[in-house]
Amino acid sequence: MNRRHLRWVVPAATVVVASVVAVVLVTQVGGSAACAAGGSASYYTAGRNGMCNLGTPADGAYAAVGRAEYAGGKGCGTLLDVTGPNGTTRVQVIDLCPGCPAGKIDLGKGAFAKIGSLSAGVIPVTYTTARDPEVGPLRVKVKGGKGYSSLSVVVDNHGNPLSTVELQQGAGFTALSHGEDNTWTGPSGLDGTVALRISDVYGHQALVSGLAFGQSDFQQTTQQLYGGPSPSPSPSPSPSPSPSTVESPSPAPSVVPAGVGTTAPPVKC
Repeated sequence: MNRRHLRWVVPAATVVVASVVAVVLVTQVGGSAACAAGGSASYYTAGRNGMCNLGTPADGAYAAVGRAEYAGGKGCGTLLDVTGPNGTTRVQVIDLCPGCPAGKIDLGKGAFAKIGSLSAGVIPVTYTTARDPEVGPLRVKVKGGKGYSSLSVVVDNHGNPLSTVELQQGAGFTALSHGEDNTWTGPSGLDGTVALRISDVYGHQALVSGLAFGQSDFQQTTQQLYGGPSPSPSPSPSPSPSPSTVESPSPAPSVVPAGVGTTAPPVKC
């Protein structure tokens, strides 16, 4: 993984401030919340793709998270609302920060500068995962077909954490496997174009067809998982529930200071 971190030495007082930030719920991946004691952010320069293989936003609106929030790749592509001393900004998770404990994140320089002073190096923050954030239509990168050992898929602009990506084969669907590098892999020997059924953890679903092999970059689609017109997926004999029959979980909890009551279920840290 090609990641160049810019680490900074900061006064001890700054570190103490960061260490006493209130306990917050910082993310919700696959239906389980991760708990972090305190919260802080530094900034770094990501590699060309980041661990998530999503590319690096030019405006620096990206983040790397620790292993707990990264969740083996399930955190990839989600959006975080991060609040620091100077305000709030929204970033996309594109990378893994192997050395970051829970509650510590690395931000792109542009995002960091919006909520704190670059000269500080490390700032106290609170952050939470955005539920149903505004995003554009899905983008999908597809590799595979003849000469490849497997189908390889990366999905962008899904907003919420994804639960499944399935390959349509005849009247049925075959689930793809999700790796830590955010790549969904499936069967080999495919030809022509492929259709994928993409679902998130809240039951939103879209069927994207006509995806071609041999494209080196993301293919732009017209489909959205939520918040816009999107054709309904075709009926399937698979047991996967349709969006209309799935009861969505309660909205993700807001960031709360320690000691303030919340109706969210208890989280074991």
